[in-house]
Amino acid sequence: MGHRANLMIIREGNYSLYYSHWCAITLPNDLFWGPEAAVAFIEQQEPAEGWLDNAWAEGCACVDLDHRQLLWYGGEDEHYEIPLRRHLLKMMQPLWPGWTIEWASSGILDMAAYVGYPVEELISEVSRTITPLALVPESRDGWVRTVASVVYLDGELRLYPVQSELEDYLLQGPSLVELLNKSEGSTELDLNEWPKETPDQGFHLDLLARTIDIWYAPDAGTLLQQIRTAWPGWTVTDQRDQYESQIRLTEGKLCFKMENPQELTERLTSHLLGSHSSPVDTIKEIARLKAEAGEEIEVNPHALVDEPQDIPLDTREQLLRYAVANMAG
Repeated sequence: MGHRANLMIIREGNYSLYYSHWCAITLPNDLFWGPEAAVAFIEQQEPAEGWLDNAWAEGCACVDLDHRQLLWYGGEDEHYEIPLRRHLLKMMQPLWPGWTIEWASSGILDMAAYVGYPVEELISEVSRTITPLALVPESRDGWVRTVASVVYLDGELRLYPVQSELEDYLLQGPSLVELLNKSEGSTELDLNEWPKETPDQGFHLDLLARTIDIWYAPDAGTLLQQIRTAWPGWTVTDQRDQYESQIRLTEGKLCFKMENPQELTERLTSHLLGSHSSPVDTIKEIARLKAEAGEEIEVNPHALVDEPQDIPLDTREQLLRYAVANMAG
């Protein structure tokens, strides 16, 4: 178990690479407080024995002191909720004045490309079985993970709120077209009518133009390359986290949930001011109980190292007030 991340500091053209077994989900809290605090946090971590590949890297951060750029991805809700993530980046900016803050949409592969490390060495080839999967819309009490929109050969648009990930549909290649059922799709879709989470990915399939536009919240890794291979002769456009592109492509027939900025600020504030609970304590307790029961358990030594961001609560409160007061509208 773990939440593994590679962390990097670039100084005078050279980079130092670090490893944390636990910080992938805590990176919003670890990086929020400005470059000085971020560098101090990263330098507390273990020097990396090597790069994580795209299968194991659940977070990454590159602090480029030479060019004043921060490239990162990670977190929990921020990893999947685009509006929350964007709000976080806006809140961070006043504490990173003069810096460019970017989300690594391809995860660790973006960080490797940034410093010129061979990206191909970090690609983990995962074999998977492609099974037929049709676009079957969820009911209004269901969970919508993906929004699919299809323009048929007659020019008519249909929208499908579905539960599976976009890769489960698109890696089928053009055989997906054979499974399409226009009558099951909607001519308009208002996601405010769905009570659960906002979708974190979507795609727009135009059968006449032979184009596919894809947006997503989680890091994509090599997914776009795989989809392009599965759809020879089609144009596949990477819209990264720009879900608004699907609104444009559907000519406003698709409506996403409207997020309340104040509620986003409150959610992030609660997280940023929360106390840290180390998973190391839990692991040690489990190991102790197992040993008392006569069971042998081997623990990865990296799992017993946790060096969290350690900024006093009153300092965090002061910095957070400044950030909220000075964030862009």
